[in-house]
Amino acid sequence: MAEIFPFEYSESFPDRTLARIPENLKINGRNDSKLLLILRLLSGSLILEHKSSSKKITQKSNYFSADLKAYSQYWDSKFPKLIAEEYTAQQLSTFLESTNPTNRKFYNNILSELSYFFYYQNKGVHSTAFVFLYRALEHVSYAFPLIYVSKANDFSKTYRFLKDLMSGDKSAGELGFFKSFIKTIYEDDSIYESSVDFHMLLETESEQSKMFNLLESLCKGNMIADSTDKPRVLSIKYPEVGSLLITIRNRFFHFMNGGARNIESSTIGDIDLLFSLVNKNFLYWLSTILLAVVSHNALDFESTKSRIA
Repeated sequence: MAEIFPFEYSESFPDRTLARIPENLKINGRNDSKLLLILRLLSGSLILEHKSSSKKITQKSNYFSADLKAYSQYWDSKFPKLIAEEYTAQQLSTFLESTNPTNRKFYNNILSELSYFFYYQNKGVHSTAFVFLYRALEHVSYAFPLIYVSKANDFSKTYRFLKDLMSGDKSAGELGFFKSFIKTIYEDDSIYESSVDFHMLLETESEQSKMFNLLESLCKGNMIADSTDKPRVLSIKYPEVGSLLITIRNRFFHFMNGGARNIESSTIGDIDLLFSLVNKNFLYWLSTILLAVVSHNALDFESTKSRIA
């Protein structure tokens, strides 16, 4: 019996945008590239429908941008420039067509996790949305480094890349391999030295302080960036965002024993409020890493085409 995917996807671009973009970047609902669906979903340019509930969600937030501002009708000119300044929608279309048959199950799983994230976020059940966000992280933490090097033509460079990852900090826990990967791919990129700001968007300073102090208590000293503005903004260093995500999972869902400070549900009036403060930033962080992997492979694809031509 064939498995039935829980979501369907449809086009959200206006006609004037559809008239400009290549056919392979349009959503037809039949044989769409899973990677295209992920990119369109995360960039705020897709309609998803949860089949069993018939709930339709127009996803308009752009998680490739820190301010989540969507490209709307200009997606075809603005999104490709995230890959490279001179990169075009036609090049993206050709790249996605070439990768469509590969890693389908992996991208299918990522698409499902992200779709459930948006479904529960739309329902306001942010704690459940977090679960699917974490599941997405688990999928990518080992797969992304392998996908990153899978298109490499320089095997000596690939060997050095993997060797650097394997020789990373062995005490970094379950995210150690992924953190080494992030450091390697962003070695010469300013984003590695940046931070992600978690804003305490609450009505009173008392509420802000309570949530800020809770999240701050989960951070080790080297995780917090200098741009933190207590109690309004908790700024986390870019490489450490995943560590905070995992710590929240452990301290709330796994309820760690042995002296660890857990998140006590009895002390929080609305647990979904807590997760509403962190989920979007976590997804932004994960999306930027996906973009780095896609960009690397897309540009490597262009380089290979040039050598063959």
